Amino acid sequence: MLSAPTRSHKGMTVPDKDPSAWTIATWLLALGMGFSGGVVHWWARMKSRKPRVFSLMELVGEVFTSGFVGVCVFMALNEWDQPAGLCAAASGISGHMGARLLFVLERAAESKLKPYLGGDDA
Repeated sequence: MLSAPTRSHKGMTVPDKDPSAWTIATWLLALGMGFSGGVVHWWARMKSRKPRVFSLMELVGEVFTSGFVGVCVFMALNEWDQPAGLCAAASGISGHMGARLLFVLERAAESKLKPYLGGDDA
């Protein structure tokens, strides 16, 4: 009989942290925290605008970008054997950062790769 791969963690056997083996509750937690971070960021931006203009496409874009970033952070921390609560909290915070976090990561990658790709920014 085949079983899920396991690894030892603090003397206990735990299931492998493979996202394809996650339950629906884990996926909902990761997505929900990322999405909610995006909604909070969008709402804060809407409240600070004078005059307020509602844009459904802006809301949808913010929520899906934040959900993507939130799930990526959740997966990364989960792979590093962090507790689910920390993964969820970081997912929400990174979801709130959304596209800004992607921009920071893009700039960091560019600065690391610039010596290999050439110094021109054209």
